[in-house]
Amino acid sequence: MASSFPFDNENIGAGPFLTMKISTTAGQSFTQTDIDNGTVACVVTDNNTVGKGSAGGHLLGKVIWVSSELVAGTAVPQLCSVQARGVARFAYVTTAPAVGNLVEVDGAGKVHQASTGTVPAGGLKHAGYVIAVDTSAGTCDVWLG
Repeated sequence: MASSFPFDNENIGAGPFLTMKISTTAGQSFTQTDIDNGTVACVVTDNNTVGKGSAGGHLLGKVIWVSSELVAGTAVPQLCSVQARGVARFAYVTTAPAVGNLVEVDGAGKVHQASTGTVPAGGLKHAGYVIAVDTSAGTCDVWLG
């Protein structure tokens, strides 16, 4: 039976959100432009600090807000808010991730299907279970846990 309404699970189970610092390393920071462009997939880069990581990195969550106050001498916002649980919508790169598979970061704020499902020594490498894919929008809904 066809559904009479579209599914939209984005942000279900999302709160509370984490307050984090933003990495000031070149190519790692998040700005309001990233939020506007949907390049918001983040990894942990240091104590209470997030960045874009590198391709294949462990997805922490989705940056949803950045402060207007900047780190002194930079164009990097001081703080951000990260959704680290619930359902988050991410832009993806290359082939669409398959429903039921895991994703990892691409290092530029998007996600892609995890390259392996193998758990490496020291714990789970990947996070984010794909529950829906919108190929026309280039996005996937991911259960962060």
